[in-house]
Amino acid sequence: MTDFETLFPDERNAHINEPILRQSQLVMLRILKIVDYICKENNIDYWLDSGTLLGAVRHGGFIPWDDDIDIAMPREHYDKFIEIISDKLPEDLYFKSYDTPETSKHTWGNVIDKKSRIIEKGAEDQLSGLYIDIFPLDSYSDNFFKRNFYEKLHKHLFIKSFLVNAPLKKPFFKGSNLPKNIIRLLSRATIIFSILNHKKIYNLSLKTREKRIANMKNNAKTNYGYGTDILNWDKVLKAEVIYPLKRMSFEDGEFLVPNDCHSFLTTLYGSNYMTPPPEYNRYAHCENVKPIASKEEIDELNKVLKALP
Repeated sequence: MTDFETLFPDERNAHINEPILRQSQLVMLRILKIVDYICKENNIDYWLDSGTLLGAVRHGGFIPWDDDIDIAMPREHYDKFIEIISDKLPEDLYFKSYDTPETSKHTWGNVIDKKSRIIEKGAEDQLSGLYIDIFPLDSYSDNFFKRNFYEKLHKHLFIKSFLVNAPLKKPFFKGSNLPKNIIRLLSRATIIFSILNHKKIYNLSLKTREKRIANMKNNAKTNYGYGTDILNWDKVLKAEVIYPLKRMSFEDGEFLVPNDCHSFLTTLYGSNYMTPPPEYNRYAHCENVKPIASKEEIDELNKVLKALP
């Protein structure tokens, strides 16, 4: 068993005078270093993704107000990762695979720190420690109709259901708000959106999830996008944007990133991705974070994790 305590020691107590956000970032950075080491040792491809990649490019590390880490893997590598990771992690980390998405709030994996506690927005009833997200990416078809009306159908419906059911923009009848609100109201009146809400679409997606994933493994490796069962995002990137992977500095380490970070980030965030958003649009995912949990809180979290399927 690898001695991770020597390779990547847990130094959270040495940073107790840092702001809570920075303490949290350093706990997650240690998780990332351990995952990177395991992936390197087992020939598993991954890359820094979404806001974590943006932070690497724009800030050389975390986006200053960010409180999570995202990485991504091709589906075949993600499957291998799931198969080996639980036996490779040190005892203070736990991998939650969401192999049974019917009982989970999403369909990607997390490596969770057992010595911290968080309360996450929208999941206040679920105990967790600080974690990093691990997203599987599927190979999408070059055929427009297959890609959009089979592989991405549930994504389109899921995203549209949130747009349709979002509150009407105020003032209701002025400027560009008027046509937007009319379209939203008309959409709500159609049969499909009056019947389907995001929870129903999610459950429908699960019924054919395994079949879609299996079929997509046969696609040419030319287009990569978030898994067909990950309904929040529908971006697809060309393989040459991602491969060959390269290493880039992030905080005090170097980690894998896509080949063409500019095209990758432009697809995700638009051409102005190097310009930070205004302060009112900078937000975190968690409302209550304890990078150093009490013994009672650690015991409670471990009890919950042990009970997971």
